[in-house]
Amino acid sequence: MVRQIIRHGHSRIAYLTLQPGIEATPLRVAGYRRALADAGIAFDTGLVQTGYPDFGYDSTPLVEAVVKLLALPQPPTVICCGNDEMAVRVYGILRTRGLRVPEEISVAGYDNHSAIAETLFPPLTSTGLPYLRMGALAADMLFAEEVRQSGQMLKVVGETIWRQSVTTLK
Repeated sequence: MVRQIIRHGHSRIAYLTLQPGIEATPLRVAGYRRALADAGIAFDTGLVQTGYPDFGYDSTPLVEAVVKLLALPQPPTVICCGNDEMAVRVYGILRTRGLRVPEEISVAGYDNHSAIAETLFPPLTSTGLPYLRMGALAADMLFAEEVRQSGQMLKVVGETIWRQSVTTLK
């Protein structure tokens, strides 16, 4: 997703991570950093904030993370969220601060939950998790003894669905 956002002209790309301890968290941060590096964009630690520091429903840490991003001398032009649920909350946080998505700041999510992504206004750009492909691959791996013994990790890429929450910069 970050590569595609860069192709849309963004270089100040924030990422709100999931909880520490979830396997996806370091993998997604690594992908974010790789996409920036491939585009020749310097990694800025201030643009990566933990959106959910624990499994609770307290939005305070997320609000604080977004406020930090917006207070940067060069704030982001897009906020990528670790999941679509976080993106819903980010929409609300931005709205309470008088910011319009995508006119003033773009937002993207992860999971592509249609009940969220398609019903937000504007609809949310989001990368889907290919659950069926992941399950089929996992089943195949269970039956392939050589793969199980190697401890090999396989990457299954989800499709990014572009909707109106990410603008193209000139």
